[in-house]
Formats: sequence, structure tokens, C-alpha cells
Amino acid sequence: MVGPTASLSNLSRADGSASFKCPTTGYNVLGSVNAPIELPARRDALKPEEATVEVFVKPGNTTAGVGERYVEGILRTMLQKVILGRERGFARRGVVITLAIIGGDAVQRGDSYLTILPALLQTSLLALLSAAVPMSMTFSTALLAVTKSGDIISDPSPVDSKTASSLHVLAFSSKGHLLLNESQGPFDFDTWESVRERAYTTCRGTAVAGSDGDIAMGEEGEEGHADGFIRETVEDHLHRDYTWKIDSA
Repeated sequence: MVGPTASLSNLSRADGSASFKCPTTGYNVLGSVNAPIELPARRDALKPEEATVEVFVKPGNTTAGVGERYVEGILRTMLQKVILGRERGFARRGVVITLAIIGGDAVQRGDSYLTILPALLQTSLLALLSAAVPMSMTFSTALLAVTKSGDIISDPSPVDSKTASSLHVLAFSSKGHLLLNESQGPFDFDTWESVRERAYTTCRGTAVAGSDGDIAMGEEGEEGHADGFIRETVEDHLHRDYTWKIDSA
């Protein structure tokens, strides 16, 4: 199966930017980050001791609606956990993340936005890394669908997502802790536990974290596809930027 593709620093007028394309869903997301910047108006909304994170999701072929506002809230809450907004120069300023959906089938009104949430999260992370925004950790995400027969599908296609009994998006930090858990549809706890184990394997590797989120000594498995993809994308970008220095060494 062809994996996702990504690139960094695509835009010249942003502090950081990234593009991310998922071949399974066909979504192509372009993200930009500007930080730290002065936020216009709404001075009462600024935090006195840390940065204010703003997220905007722009659908490519229609105006933003309730679905975009909903997913913006999820993204903002998630990213506030990892951005070090108290670093020098960030207090009373803003970290503005803009995500444009420029490819793939549009999310129709009433459809689940969980199908594109992992692509939005991964694009946000790569754009933040491109902008050198200080973060306490990185993360990786996974989308899983549970069929009516109880099978779990990783990276489901749009058809599988629409016919699934439940959809789940989970994000794990680079330390192996669960950062995000968004689900839709009926499921029981045993099903969710199986989904969590599969998502952890997809994000981090073969080892599965315990119920408290900790990894026992010596149990960490091989690097997961999602976690390794982020690392390889950043390494490739750095290698291209410093090729002249490597060649002259």
C-alpha cells in the first residue's frame, strides 16, 4: 500500500508551512503557521502569560460551516496541549494555524469530520515544526473503522467509513500517552480497547501501552509507521536544506 506523502516549507510568506496527502482518502491538506504574532482586536481573549492558539479550517470548494467550527475546536484543544505557549516571546501573542483542504472528496454537510481529522492534525504538526514553534512533544494519529461484523480497519476508505458501525480517531504523544480520543457510533468498551491497541500499533509500533498509558521497560516495539513518517519527513527536509553543507564537509 502506498503511504502518505508530505513536504515542509511550501509557502514563502508564512513562518512555517506543510502539505500532507493521504492516498487512502485522497485528502490533500495545505497548512500554514504564523507565530508569534500580534492578534488583531479581541484583546480580552488574549492570555496574559501564554500564547493564544487559533485554528482555521478552510474547505476548498465551499464556505466553512458548523463541521469546520467543530473540528477547529478539537484541533485547538489538542494543539494547546503540546505547544509551549509560555516560552519567551509568546505571552500575549498568537499562534495562528490555517489549514486548507485542497484535494479529495469534500466532507458533505452531515458527514463525519473524523475521516479528515488525522490529516489535519498531521499537517498542523508538520507546519508547527517548520515554523520552529516550541513544543513539549510530537504526536501521531490513526483513523480506524469498526465494521458491523466487528472487524477493525486501519485507514479506512471513504466507502468503508460511511458503512462502518463506528469511527475512531486516536492520537498518541511521542512519549506513548493518549492525547486524543474522538469516536462516533455505537461501540462497547471491549471494542474500544481493541481499537486503542490497533491505533497504538499503527502510531508507535508493535508494543501496546498499559491501561495507565505507561510503557513497561523493554516492551517498546519497532517504530510505528505514523511516528516514523513524521520523523522521516523532517529528516528529509533538513537534509535538503543542508545538502550544501554536507557536500562541502
